[in-house]
Amino acid sequence: MTKRIFRGIVLTAIIAVLLASMLTGISIYRYSEARAIEELRSSAGYILLGLSRSEDETAYFQGFSSQDRVTLVDGNGNVLYDNQADATSLENHLDRPEIQAALRDGTGESRRYSNTLAEMTFYYTARTSAGNVLRIANTRSSALGMYLHMLPLMVVITLAAVLGSLLVARVVAKRIVAPMNALNLDAPLENDVYDELSPLLLRMERQRQEIARQMRQLAERKSELSAIAENMREGLVLLDPRGMVLSMNESAAAIFGVSAKQYIGEDMLCVNRDAAVRDALLAAENGGSADDIWEQNGRYYRLLASPVLQDSETMGIVLLMLDTTEKYAAEISRKEFTANVSHELKTPLTSISGYAEIMRDGVARPEDVQKFSSRICQETSRLIALINDILELSRLDEKKGLGVRERVNLLELSRDVVGRLEPLAREKSISLTLKGENCQISGYPLLLNEMFCNLVDNAIRYTPAGGNVDVRVGVEEGKPAFCVSDTGIGIPAEHQPHVFERFYRVDKSHSKATGGTGLGLSIVKHGAEIHGAEIRLESEPGQGTRIQLVFPAD
Repeated sequence: MTKRIFRGIVLTAIIAVLLASMLTGISIYRYSEARAIEELRSSAGYILLGLSRSEDETAYFQGFSSQDRVTLVDGNGNVLYDNQADATSLENHLDRPEIQAALRDGTGESRRYSNTLAEMTFYYTARTSAGNVLRIANTRSSALGMYLHMLPLMVVITLAAVLGSLLVARVVAKRIVAPMNALNLDAPLENDVYDELSPLLLRMERQRQEIARQMRQLAERKSELSAIAENMREGLVLLDPRGMVLSMNESAAAIFGVSAKQYIGEDMLCVNRDAAVRDALLAAENGGSADDIWEQNGRYYRLLASPVLQDSETMGIVLLMLDTTEKYAAEISRKEFTANVSHELKTPLTSISGYAEIMRDGVARPEDVQKFSSRICQETSRLIALINDILELSRLDEKKGLGVRERVNLLELSRDVVGRLEPLAREKSISLTLKGENCQISGYPLLLNEMFCNLVDNAIRYTPAGGNVDVRVGVEEGKPAFCVSDTGIGIPAEHQPHVFERFYRVDKSHSKATGGTGLGLSIVKHGAEIHGAEIRLESEPGQGTRIQLVFPAD
């Protein structure tokens, strides 16, 4: 803006000087013309007065002297006298307009321009008393000639005006622009500047308020989105159409094992180069979507990639990672459970079917019928126990049929369990003891009874004859606890994390010999989760096992 003001002032000054010079020259020239004609008229008057008193007009001019050119012409156009040339050598002047005007009207005027000399000659004529014509001429510079004479002075004046206007323009431009440069845009209405800027400042204030309002809304929305994204358990990554990272929440950074801010602006392939990630990004870049299961650091994620489309053009990519490890593990567990159930059910059914076919076909000897019937009863009992345990697990999974939650005395419940399993312990020559003190929890009596029965029954089944099984009830670290210790075969360390899984057996041949279904400890685990109890397992092969249930304090 300063340059525009500067140029405007300078150009205005130059144009003003040129126009002033032109108008002044025209005025001076017109005044000079009028003055020249007037002088010619005055000179002609004096000469005519002298001629009127002289008897011989030609003789009057003897000894005559004048700066103007004086010519005397007769009525036929012949030159009788010329003070600047030989009259006999001059051509006839009858065709001259000023001569014809004088002969016709008594006086005449004319002017002729010389292109060669850039001069203008003024003529004034008057008819004398003798019938001749007196012509007086005066040559002066023409308008162009006058301007050519004035040109050096005009150039000097113009240069001086330009230099002066440059200085003035610089100062004026700075003074005009200085208040505008000092405007406080944060508070436009508080500025004290030209009145002409008031409408602009008012609009600026309105726009400032509107922008401030929009910025507050954007900040609030950004804060909300950031809060949502950062508190999401799912990993979220936003990318531009080229696959460059625009944003990454902490969950995504943790999944990839990188810093969330470290890779902003970097290619996604710098973060992770897995084939599943590359294929998902490629599908989204081409305007499609991807949905795949992706394994990372031992966990399973559902990988979703979708393009952000605008007018069928990909403007960005959204990458979402959902942790499905538990669901995936549950699916694997379900498949394994289905396979195990099928296998566990098939074994006793095959045995029952085989014995029944032998008896039906009469192949069995009479003395073997009772033995076969006993085996059929055993397999049927095992099958019923297995089905009951499966139904119990299903009931625990759905948390249905648990009964009413009430206060349960763990010592009394343990005493009842030990009493029911005492015959089994005596049969195996195992010492079964109960020690402890009264302590109560809030729980489901039937479920707790089954949990305690399974733990004590497992301890008896996996303890050799002559061993000991000790049951203790009391308070551990301020919390009610139930503990079963035995001197049995023990559990190797590599099997301990899995013994609470369904149908998991450390020694399958020994487990089947003991008549277990492989679901007892799984029922204990589910019951513990329902009661919020902690399971503590300590075991060494050949040294025995100690399993403790620690219930939350009331």
